[in-house]
Amino acid sequence: MLWIAGVQVKAPSDIKVSRYDLSKSRRNAAGDMVMDIIATKRTVEATWKYILDTDLQRILSLIESHKPFFTLRYPDVGGTREMICYAGDRHMGLWYTIGGVRRWEQFSVTFIER
Repeated sequence: MLWIAGVQVKAPSDIKVSRYDLSKSRRNAAGDMVMDIIATKRTVEATWKYILDTDLQRILSLIESHKPFFTLRYPDVGGTREMICYAGDRHMGLWYTIGGVRRWEQFSVTFIER
């Protein structure tokens, strides 16, 4: 479901894909807004719940070893899409050891299209 730098990682619990327009805007002499749409970009926010420490380490390692930009393949409208992106903030919740195995309550990262 999610590939970072060509490597499939554990499927996230939740994915949110956002699209936004990059624009250049200004007011003309009449006071009217003039806007040029430069590009449409995407962000992909992925969240994992109760992720094993080994799975989290793999994701973080892939991000770190391919900085600043890497490919991300993710589900989108009509199928799967790939983009060149960088990783935004990475958030980790509390961790627990259950049966000798460390699990993180929650981990999320936002991938931002180049």
